Amino acid sequence: MTATLPPPPLDYEQRMPRYQDAQDLTDIGRDMFGRACRLSRDAADAWMQMRSAAERAGVCLLLISGFRSRDRQEEIVRKKIEAGLPMDTILRSVAYPGYSEHHTGGAVDLCSPDCAHLTEDFERTRQFEWLRNHAQEFGFRLSYPRANPRGVTYEPWHWMWWKGSPNPGGCVPREPAHDPR
Repeated sequence: MTATLPPPPLDYEQRMPRYQDAQDLTDIGRDMFGRACRLSRDAADAWMQMRSAAERAGVCLLLISGFRSRDRQEEIVRKKIEAGLPMDTILRSVAYPGYSEHHTGGAVDLCSPDCAHLTEDFERTRQFEWLRNHAQEFGFRLSYPRANPRGVTYEPWHWMWWKGSPNPGGCVPREPAHDPR
């Protein structure tokens, strides 16, 4: 990266846990844009089982993204800064590098062919309804519901694999674990 990003707001670390980049990643195929997609081994197994169960129910879960490195997260934030957005606006919808659940290899962004990607319209789809009723059976939870304590905009498309780990994917231990429900 060329220039250093401006730091996040002072209260950001108190609201958002830090995450390390996952090291043991498994290929889960291609996302809807044809890019290779990876998750941590356990999250990948759970994702494959969840996707298969949804397909058996006639619901197609389309993957937008999985693991995202700190470097890739920095690129995303930097592009938004270059587009003229203020940091506080950016951080309502994109995590600062080092704070994204995507670093853990346990987060997935999903979509539906029935709505625009990464919009609240996803909550009105069969995919969201199925996830709301079944995702927890596979260890996935909606990370950012409305009015969440993290100050992140509502993201009905963002689901995190939590099963078996209060601090998934290397969450820095000094940060308190949170219930993403």
